[in-house]
Amino acid sequence: MILAGTNSSSADAGDNVKKRRKQAFKLTPWRSQLRITSRTVLTAIVLFIIGGLYLAVNARVARSGRSVLIMQSERAELQRQIAELTATFAELTTPERMLEKALELGFRPAELGDIEYVIVAGYVPPDPFVAPKPPNSTTERDGGLSPAYTETLGDWISRLVSPGRDGRQ
Repeated sequence: MILAGTNSSSADAGDNVKKRRKQAFKLTPWRSQLRITSRTVLTAIVLFIIGGLYLAVNARVARSGRSVLIMQSERAELQRQIAELTATFAELTTPERMLEKALELGFRPAELGDIEYVIVAGYVPPDPFVAPKPPNSTTERDGGLSPAYTETLGDWISRLVSPGRDGRQ
């Protein structure tokens, strides 16, 4: 029993020491103020960093948006210039203008006596163009499908009415 009492008194003494330390730690007001101030400053620093990152990203997005608008206006200007040059080219190359310019330069329309044909030995002309059959051609009606799928209702009824045609009786 003495051992049990000794253990309880040493446990009580340890608890008292812990309580006194805790109480002494709590009693110093500068420590709690330091803790609150450090948390506040840390929160403010984190908010400033997040705000700075937000501003940096927004500035970059605004700069990119401005450059896109500038490029779009340049593109519109180039398209306008291309359309203007195309119209000028079309005006300058009309058949009437070309004939007029050729006459000014001393050219004249060719007559039968002016034309010379040159025969080249070994020249093989290309095969003439043969247009492919359209996909909905009536010459190949089945298209590779089974007759069961290509038979119309009229064909089926006429086959039923005249059984001798298919060889059935």
